[in-house]
Amino acid sequence: MLRALIVDDHPLFREALAFVISRLSDDFSCVEAESMEQATNLLTSGSPFDVILLDLGLPGASGLAGILSIRGLAPSTPVVVVSAVEDADTIRRAACFGVSGYILKSSHSSVMHAALARILAGDTHFPQEAGEGVAPSYPRAAELETLTPRQMTVLRLLGEAKSNKQIAYELSISQETVKIHISAILRKLGASSRAQAVMMAHQMREFPRLNDTAPARDVSSA
Repeated sequence: MLRALIVDDHPLFREALAFVISRLSDDFSCVEAESMEQATNLLTSGSPFDVILLDLGLPGASGLAGILSIRGLAPSTPVVVVSAVEDADTIRRAACFGVSGYILKSSHSSVMHAALARILAGDTHFPQEAGEGVAPSYPRAAELETLTPRQMTVLRLLGEAKSNKQIAYELSISQETVKIHISAILRKLGASSRAQAVMMAHQMREFPRLNDTAPARDVSSA
């Protein structure tokens, strides 16, 4: 049995997505979450999912920060953004985080069906609104893929201007361990300095209402 996680705070749209997914295969089972907190609990306490459909602007994780949170919890699971946000810059930034697709909520159900079918077959789907070069190279999705969940959390905290001491306190690890994680982040992202890594993190966080994002929850070991 294949499992899909639908993360959206609108019950009618969750129902609509579940219907579209049910048409893909009789073997699909849909699990729904209306907030990032619920999604986090499902991702950390149950069986893995085969695909995650994520809305932007969720309670507890507004905007692109939600992608980073989900990818930190399930780095190997295809994540598909399903959003009413249609501007090209947001779509490109989502692609930068390594999502497998971006489906507009205004799309016809047949478009959603075809897009999900391609994604589950290992392909990607991004709307024409994104234009050419949908996946920016700074930072590249392939580079983000190499970060561990803990490193992704540290990078996000760097973007919040947290010091090594503050990061160590928040994650309950030593400052020396924080330095080790930062060194690994610099190496994997090809950044030459902490400042450049922070600039990358800020690039990831540039989205309306992102300051409303809840504090990061780290679920990996030091």
